[in-house]
Parts: sequence; C-alpha cells; structure tokens
Amino acid sequence: MIAQRGFSYIGVMVTLVFAAIGMQGAAVLWQQQSHRSHEAMLLETGEAYRLAIGRYYESTPQALKQYPLRLQELIEDRRFPVPRRHLRKLYPDPFEVKRGMTLIMKDGRIVGVHSESLLAPIRKSGYQESQSGFNGAKHYREWLFVYEPNTLPELELAWLNR
Repeated sequence: MIAQRGFSYIGVMVTLVFAAIGMQGAAVLWQQQSHRSHEAMLLETGEAYRLAIGRYYESTPQALKQYPLRLQELIEDRRFPVPRRHLRKLYPDPFEVKRGMTLIMKDGRIVGVHSESLLAPIRKSGYQESQSGFNGAKHYREWLFVYEPNTLPELELAWLNR
C-alpha cells in the first residue's frame, strides 16, 4: 500500500484560505461602496426637502411667510386654488429607511429635516454653500437640512416668481 502524504488536502486548505481572504476584501469594498451610495442619497434627499420647504415658505400667499405644519403639505399645497407640488413624494432616510427623516421644528412648524444615523460621514469637505455646517460632522445626524429665508438659489427664486 502507498503511504498517503496529504499534499492534496493541504493544497485545498491553502486555496480556501486565499479565497476567504479575497471574499473578505470584496465584502469590505461592497460595504464601503454601499455607505458612499447611502451618503450621496442622504445629501440628495435632504437637499430636496430643504428646497421644497423653501419653495413652500417663499410662495406663502399672505404677507407673513409660514413654514409647513406637516410634510404632506409639501406634496400638495392647498393654499392656492390649484394645489402646488413642492415635493413629488416623501423620501425615506437612506440610513434609517423604516423611520424616515427626522423633522426639525420651530414654533410648531417644519423648518428642516435630518437623519438619525450615528454612522460617521465618509465625505469630510466639498459641500454646497447651504451645507457648509457639514464640515467636520462626526455623525450623519449632525447634517441639518434647514431652510433659512433668502437662501434659495437664483433659479429657485425665478421659479417662484412665475
């Protein structure tokens, strides 16, 4: 009988170790790419809410400008004979999909939104002017998408004046 030396077994084990290391690297890359994608969606979603709140505020028919009481008013603004849409739909928080965006209230009215995510942002700089407070944020929940009067871009103001 020929003695078995186990070389095939060792070769298979080494191959499995290399495959596991490769899969672990791929999983880390996938997780980082997913995180970047969610971060980009949060910036897009938050900015959509901020601009919609701004359009609602600036288009107030009375002299005294008002913020919305509920997010639903951004989808269907019934203060006019023909309802206006400032937002197509209510967007979820990319990091906390089941919870949605958290409202920022002032005097019982919605002035902005933010995420509740405690994850650390990947992007550290290069934000828009309206997002300058995001520099150095430790968590996504520190990214506040708040509309402040007279901060809408020129194109947005032109849309309101038509």
